[in-house]
Amino acid sequence: MRRGFKAQAERLATAARAELGIDECGRLCPWKFAEHRGMFVWTPKELGLSDQDVAQLTLHDPDSWSGVTVRLGDAAGIVLNNAHPRTRQANTLMHEISHVELRHKAGQAMLSDDGLLLMTDYPSDQEDEANWLAGALLLPRQALLHHRGQGSSVLEIAADYGVSDELCTWRLRMTGVDRQLGVGRRSPFG
Repeated sequence: MRRGFKAQAERLATAARAELGIDECGRLCPWKFAEHRGMFVWTPKELGLSDQDVAQLTLHDPDSWSGVTVRLGDAAGIVLNNAHPRTRQANTLMHEISHVELRHKAGQAMLSDDGLLLMTDYPSDQEDEANWLAGALLLPRQALLHHRGQGSSVLEIAADYGVSDELCTWRLRMTGVDRQLGVGRRSPFG
């Protein structure tokens, strides 16, 4: 990850909230953010895929993918695996939005029969940046400091922000919030 990127991501998260009139500790809905940025969000079924293809992607092998960015000219859209829990979809959507926001270039691209450009396989440094920015957009460090300072648990914070417990735990660990606040090694959901 580029030097200074983590601080930049927190600033981008603050700016995104300000753009939408959301308090710095407020919840940012990924679907509303995508709409605000002019991005489309689809499920496989909404792409007009055959029932057999939709079943393959969402029933038979749903763990093989989470989301993909689609570009058509200057427009960007994101296809989400709606077989995943809504909390995972939120993280996936924000991750894909982050790739677009950061103007990342995929290592590979495929052209569908309909002429859509499917971006795949971002370099690992870009994946790391998209992960970090997605986390900052969904759970800004300032919000984590506020809620943990108020005694909120991982489960409570995750529920309030519509994200998975795993993402909340990761952000608390990676931002050093619990260490800063002196939150001891208690239950991972405490």
